[in-house]
Amino acid sequence: MPDTPSQAPSRLRIWQQNLNRSGVTQHSLLHGPHSKQWDVYAFQEPHIRPNKCTISSPKFYTVYPSTRFSDPDRVSRAVTLISTTLSTNAWYQIPFPSPDVVVVQFVGPHNRTTLINVYNDCNDHD
Repeated sequence: MPDTPSQAPSRLRIWQQNLNRSGVTQHSLLHGPHSKQWDVYAFQEPHIRPNKCTISSPKFYTVYPSTRFSDPDRVSRAVTLISTTLSTNAWYQIPFPSPDVVVVQFVGPHNRTTLINVYNDCNDHD
């Protein structure tokens, strides 16, 4: 993966995982030697600090659910991190009315690819 932003990636490498709120696991994924292998991390139940922010890295843009500021009392249970090697012109967030869903659309030679990162607690029917 190049160190400079690519305008339009020819492929996306995505890692998806429920972290069970583990800061150790999240830190290991973001700062370990394999972090350069992934363009996108789709986390469910990320570690959330008391200020309601998650752990990230300067190598990734953090994308929270679009309801984060309209419903600040709810803690996000889905977070998507996008590598800074992908140009911000190659992706954008699509608003979705849930604190547990992050929708991002990537634009490139593959046309449009929509990534929907969902946390489902299997109890609510919302």
